[in-house]
Amino acid sequence: MGGRIMLALVMGVGLAAPGASAATVEELERQVEAQGKLISELQRQVHALHQTRGAQPEGAAAADESAPSTWPERAQEFSRQGASPALGGVGTKPFLVDFGKRAYLGGYADLEYKDSESGNAAFRQHRLIPFIYADVSERVKFATEIEFEYGGPDNNASDGEVKVEFATIDYLLTEAANLRAGIVLSPLGKLNAVHDSPLQDLTERPLVNQFIIPTTLSEAGAGLFGSFAPTDLSQVSYEAYLVNGFSGLTGESAANVMISRASGLRSARGSQKSDLNDEPALVGRVAVSPFLGLEVGGSTHIGAYDTRGDNMLGIYVLDATWQHGPFELLAEGAYAAIEKNALADSLGVPDDLYGYYVQGNYHFMPQALRSWAPKVFTDESIFTLVNRWDWVNLDGNRTQRYTLGLNFRPREETVLKTDFQFNEESGLLDSIDDNAFLVSVATYF
Repeated sequence: MGGRIMLALVMGVGLAAPGASAATVEELERQVEAQGKLISELQRQVHALHQTRGAQPEGAAAADESAPSTWPERAQEFSRQGASPALGGVGTKPFLVDFGKRAYLGGYADLEYKDSESGNAAFRQHRLIPFIYADVSERVKFATEIEFEYGGPDNNASDGEVKVEFATIDYLLTEAANLRAGIVLSPLGKLNAVHDSPLQDLTERPLVNQFIIPTTLSEAGAGLFGSFAPTDLSQVSYEAYLVNGFSGLTGESAANVMISRASGLRSARGSQKSDLNDEPALVGRVAVSPFLGLEVGGSTHIGAYDTRGDNMLGIYVLDATWQHGPFELLAEGAYAAIEKNALADSLGVPDDLYGYYVQGNYHFMPQALRSWAPKVFTDESIFTLVNRWDWVNLDGNRTQRYTLGLNFRPREETVLKTDFQFNEESGLLDSIDDNAFLVSVATYF
């Protein structure tokens, strides 16, 4: 429709000359320019909605039941069909550099500056994440990310580390069912799967994804993933894996309790080498997009968390993403139900943990800035105003946080963020009992 309007206006300009007055021609030219801006904005909104849902754009070719032959083709197909989360998921990484039509290299990096009331102001080179993808064959794919955190371990500090974020071998069967094995990103909530710093509109992750869904949660295991379309406008995708699970109680003394009222489940993440109790845990997520712009997901992680396998941990998560024009709403809530026998109770394993966040984004770009500096504020540039409310309850230790942020993306893959945090808590969580100012930059490469 926009193309036909543009064509009509252009033809109108041509037909107006030479008999039409100069004022008429100028008015038609103004209409053409205005219509072009409107079409560009509509195209941006459609592109954003396709990323939110992973839908197939109008006019795109129907998905072939055979497996795409390369990672870039597979990423594009997954993005259209919704078989993987939105941009930044395992199947939709951007900027894969082709080496010989078989291996692909990319990654992302970030740098943060944080000034909090109770701590020292400092720069943090938080993450450097190279990723390597490979087409072993048409149906066998390999993908991995290697995380260097805080520069990696060295002789002067103990806070850096190097670890495998994920490393998966996929065997593609059909759109509806594919096999995956390795170190998987657990599909527990949506943010754990699309947690990359350049994707996030605020510097720090939500509290519920720090304490209850300990993002990044990576686990050794194997299972299935896929998607299908019940109707032309809807999409359903899923992931389900058997994994080693959490290590919440590793012995029979208080020192072996890895779940706490201070750090939640963060220290209870399991081993990639062994299973604490020889009983695999189950983790899975189902996401439903009933129409373009809305996705609702439900996920769970169920398994024993102690050495004897006597006590079960069940984590239940609901998430939602909704986008309409420049407005975007994100939400995620998690509840961790912790069973305790007499031993676990006597050692101080906490009771249930729960929390949520709600985040609203507004995307905008003042036309005056584009007119003033068009080489800086291009058609690909965008500002985002962000408001997020966080709340968690760790067995009586409650923390709430309000964050106001403004970020600028020169292009989609690069973001400069400014955040103001306002924290309030009760109980033992003094470490985050302070307001803070943060500035950060992150980019894919």
